[in-house]
Amino acid sequence: MARRIHANTLAIVNMLKAMDDGSTRDQLIEVSGLHHNTIYRWLFAMRKAKLVHIEGWERDWRGCNVVPVYKLGDGKDAKRIAPITDAEKAKRYCHRKKLQAIGNALTGVANV
Repeated sequence: MARRIHANTLAIVNMLKAMDDGSTRDQLIEVSGLHHNTIYRWLFAMRKAKLVHIEGWERDWRGCNVVPVYKLGDGKDAKRIAPITDAEKAKRYCHRKKLQAIGNALTGVANV
């Protein structure tokens, strides 16, 4: 007789598999299907027990904030990368606006 595997057990197994290669919190949420608070609690407990460490840091979808990448194993946490400064954000914004104005001029669209 085959035993049934509970959904939570399967979610945790999928989460551990993903962390074997290194994953962000959002990737763990997607792969496991668990609520973000549950993932947060699990990561907190696993870091406290030294089962997980921060392998590295990635920028978020906007490229501004940094997001930790968790990996299984007792390792040393990677140093956090510096966030983008306000001056750099302003420079990127001005560059985007300039490109948008050039595109509008080439297509004949009025600036809005």
